Amino acid sequence: MNEGLAVRAADLGKGYRRARRLSLRLRDWVHGREAGPASWALRAVSFELRRGQSLGVIGDNGAGKTTLLALIAGAAAPTTGTITTHGSRTALLELGAGFHRDFTGRENLMLAGLAAGLDRATLRRREADIIEFAGVGAAIDTPLRTWSSGMVLRLAFAAATASLPDILVIDEALAVGDQRFQARCLDRIEIFRRGGGTLIFCSHNLYQVKKLCDLALWLEAGRPRLLGPAAAVVDAYADASRERRLDGELGREPGAAADQGRALARVAHVEVALADGRAASLVETGDTVVLRVSVELAPDADIEPGVAVGVVRADGLVCHCISTEIDGARMTPGPGRSFAVELRLDGLPLLGGRYHFNVAAIDQRRPLVLLDVREAEAPFFVVNSMADWGVSRLPHVWTAPGGRSGSE
Repeated sequence: MNEGLAVRAADLGKGYRRARRLSLRLRDWVHGREAGPASWALRAVSFELRRGQSLGVIGDNGAGKTTLLALIAGAAAPTTGTITTHGSRTALLELGAGFHRDFTGRENLMLAGLAAGLDRATLRRREADIIEFAGVGAAIDTPLRTWSSGMVLRLAFAAATASLPDILVIDEALAVGDQRFQARCLDRIEIFRRGGGTLIFCSHNLYQVKKLCDLALWLEAGRPRLLGPAAAVVDAYADASRERRLDGELGREPGAAADQGRALARVAHVEVALADGRAASLVETGDTVVLRVSVELAPDADIEPGVAVGVVRADGLVCHCISTEIDGARMTPGPGRSFAVELRLDGLPLLGGRYHFNVAAIDQRRPLVLLDVREAEAPFFVVNSMADWGVSRLPHVWTAPGGRSGSE
C-alpha cells in the first residue's frame, strides 16, 4: 500500500435504474439477467490524492459533484469502479440532516459526535469548544425546533469538524451562518490543512477553490472534463463558463442571494478618474485610469479592511480580478471607521467598448469571505483610435528576415 495515499478513485461511476414492476424484476433474477442503469450521474472518474493535498470539485449544477462526494464519503456505493480511502473521514454534505428537531442541541451534538466516530469521553472533553465555536450559547439545552436555521447549521458544522478526521469532504458548506462564522469556518479548514489533513471541497466559489485547493477536478455532465493544478483548471472552467455569464470570479454563486446578516464592512464609494483627476467616463486605450474605493466598517468589526476588484466588459467578460490581499496593499484610515484605497491602472490596455468594475469589501486576514459586493460600479467607455481589435492590446514586435519591421 502506498503510505502517502489518502484517496484513490479508479473508473468510478454511479448509475440509476428505472423503476420496474416486481414481476419483471423477478423474471430477470430467475434468468440471471441484470438490467443496466437507465441513467448515469457519474462515469469514468479516476484520480489520486495524497495525504495533505486538497482537491476542489467544480462544474455546473447537475455535473455529478455531489454524487462524487457522496461516493468518497461512503454515503453511496459505486456502480462501476472503486473508491479507496485511507484514514478517518468526515463529510459535510447536508448539514443538520441527521438532527432531531425535538432533541436539544446538546443531545443532537452527542448523537452527531458518536456518528462521526468519537467516543463519549472525547465528546465530553470537546463539548464546550464545539458549543463556543457554534456560538449558540444557552440555546444548546433547548429543542432544535426553537432554533433558527442558521443556528442549526452552525452547530452541525462545529460538530462535524470536531472529530479531527484525516479526510474532510465539504459540499457547499461554507455559506453557513453570518460573515463572522464563515470566516471562522475557513480558519478551521486552514488549520486542518496545515496539520496535514486531506481536503475534498466542492463549491461554485471559484476564488475559494483557487485559494484552498492544490488540485481541481472539473466535471461536465457526469464525466471528468479536466484534472490538474487548481489555478489552471479553475481558469479553464471560468473561461468556458463566461459564455453563459456565470458570476463566480468575485466569489458569488450564480443567482445566489445568500443571507449574510449585517455586513461587517460595506463599500461606501467607488469612482474612476483619469490620472489628472478628470472624470473617466470616456477614456482612450493607453490612458492611465485611477479607481478610488472607500469602505466603512461596522462599529464592532474587528477586521483589516481591503477590497477585491474585477474589471468587467459590458457583455460580462471578466477581464481581470485583483485584490489588496493578493498584492499586499493596505487601505488608508480616514474619518471614523472609514478606509480608502486607490488602484492605478497605468497604460490601460483595454480596447474599445463599455466596461465597469465589480468591487467587494474583504477582510485582509480572511479574504475568502466577501463582506459586501457592488456590481457594475463606475462604468466607463474605452475608445480605441487604432485599427486593432479584441479585448486587450498586448505588447508586440513584428520582425522580418534581416531586421525589425515594426513594433508596438
